[in-house]
Amino acid sequence: MATQLKLANQAGRVHMLTPDSVIRAEKLHPSANLSYQVKGTRYQPIQKVSNFSQEGKASWYGKQFHGRKTASGERYDMNEMTAAHRTLPIPSYAKVTNLANGKEVIVRINDRGPFHSNRVMDVSFGAAKKLGMVNTGTARVRIEQLVPGQLAQADAQPMFVSLQKFDQVQDAQAYLQRVNALVSKDNHGKKVSMVREGGKYVVQVGPFQSQEKTEPIKQAMLTAL
Repeated sequence: MATQLKLANQAGRVHMLTPDSVIRAEKLHPSANLSYQVKGTRYQPIQKVSNFSQEGKASWYGKQFHGRKTASGERYDMNEMTAAHRTLPIPSYAKVTNLANGKEVIVRINDRGPFHSNRVMDVSFGAAKKLGMVNTGTARVRIEQLVPGQLAQADAQPMFVSLQKFDQVQDAQAYLQRVNALVSKDNHGKKVSMVREGGKYVVQVGPFQSQEKTEPIKQAMLTAL
């Protein structure tokens, strides 16, 4: 599962950063992928991580399920980038795109559901925030299975990783200078920039060609700052 990262800015405010799930090869759960029945309907989970695409309505689940066991036996963490699907292998990874606004998130499938006939996936509260669907409750999405070791569509374009968000431009500029010095010192071969996003000033680093390569560098930079 992804790990929350804590970072304080110069004004003393603390922000919790939750990155997308990092795609990796995992052994399938011995029982979570067996045929099962819910409300009179039998489901046969897919037994192999492979190319899969689906569109439909997604919903999200949050505090009322926080800490409960998922189908994988893990405890549900509403802030992690996870999701429930009726038949995708457990565990596996998928890119979820909100078709209304184009926002994307990579989630780890570790639970079963939803068992509403008009929904195809339940995403965590954390994933719902990234998809911009918390207030609406549901959204029409595209689900694409990601296969470890293959060039997934999510990694096809260069990526920029957000390190920190600020309310004030001067705080963002000061932080950018600190990050820029670190990048230059460690010669990561990346550039640091600042963008405006939803009324916030976001300091980001990139580009990266692969989502799998972003997390080690991001972790190292946040630890060093």
